[in-house]
Amino acid sequence: MFNTGEPDQSSWVPVFERRSFVDDICFGGRTFDECLDTLDRLLKRFGECRISVSFPKSIFVQPKVDFLSHKVTPEGIQADPKKMTAIAELPFPTTKKGMQAFIAALNYYGRFIQNLVVYGVILYQIKEDDFAPGGDLTAAKAAFTELKTKVVEAPILRHFDSAKDVHIMLFANEWALSSTMMQMHDNKHHPVRFCGRVLK
Repeated sequence: MFNTGEPDQSSWVPVFERRSFVDDICFGGRTFDECLDTLDRLLKRFGECRISVSFPKSIFVQPKVDFLSHKVTPEGIQADPKKMTAIAELPFPTTKKGMQAFIAALNYYGRFIQNLVVYGVILYQIKEDDFAPGGDLTAAKAAFTELKTKVVEAPILRHFDSAKDVHIMLFANEWALSSTMMQMHDNKHHPVRFCGRVLK
């Protein structure tokens, strides 16, 4: 990957239409030929990087796949319904550590949850003392309930299409900034991803 101490620029060219996480890779295409073209480029890049592939563990040219607790289909990406149901059925935590575990589960699926940070910021600020007798958890319980509702209602996110315009819907208040990235599909704006940041 290096020529005389500098990065080889040919290694900078991305292999498009794929999602990666450590050693798991998912890619697709609109047609069978597109899938084969991407596979050819991916295998070529693997050869250049000396990366081996376990073919018995590989799945090729499927209409839908389960990938890292997500369902990937031609229509888009969906959070695993079983995992989302499990999150929605969690009781309100009784400790700060329990709340942190709930937040971690939400963060993993954050791209599917509209305005996650708007409601989540209340949960981020909880202290252990708030769980002691006399602590006021009213706002936290309301945010917890609202987030569980949003988990149940999590939509299928459409695949990002670099050829289409991107539309951003913003929501901001004094403690959080939330956005919905959308693109036109079937003559409607559909979400591609939900994003957000807590303002400090």
